[in-house]
Amino acid sequence: MAAAAVMWGGGNAVTAQSLEPEFEGEVVGVFPDGSSKKLEKHNVRMRTGAGVYIAGFASKTKVLVEGGSASVRFDASQPIALIVRAKDNKADPMSIVRVFRMKSTKKNRSAVISAVGSFSVNSNTMDYLRFSAEKYGESSYRLTFDERPAGEYGVIVSTPNNVDEKMVIVSAFAIDGGAAAKE
Repeated sequence: MAAAAVMWGGGNAVTAQSLEPEFEGEVVGVFPDGSSKKLEKHNVRMRTGAGVYIAGFASKTKVLVEGGSASVRFDASQPIALIVRAKDNKADPMSIVRVFRMKSTKKNRSAVISAVGSFSVNSNTMDYLRFSAEKYGESSYRLTFDERPAGEYGVIVSTPNNVDEKMVIVSAFAIDGGAAAKE
């Protein structure tokens, strides 16, 4: 019990270093009992589709993650924390970390990252999961979530090492049970 309190409090430097991911962009899930597991990482495919509609032309760009569900799963009724490694923890985490909901089928998970229409401006239609963040360890952030709707989620960490914006890494997790997911 005391160990869990220290882990959640983040006051112990040894604990912080042991949970801090090794590489920039990696994410570790922390469970209420103090255990942790690295989120699976996926090189995603970007798919752009276009269509002609009565009102004009429209195009959507999606990220596609192989597999219908994540192996790291949380219970919506329990606190969830993610440790996200960045270049350093000096930037506002809201500007470099995106946690978003994905639609799931048996074969893959996907999220629309942009939609363009002939009579509309570019829009990002991703369903983001709001988080609170604090500095953690040497170069990471600890994210917590007040709302935990059930669903499949992805995490994208923007890093200065992203040399090709078409090669996106998504770390995946899922939330089971609890509050109804947004539609």
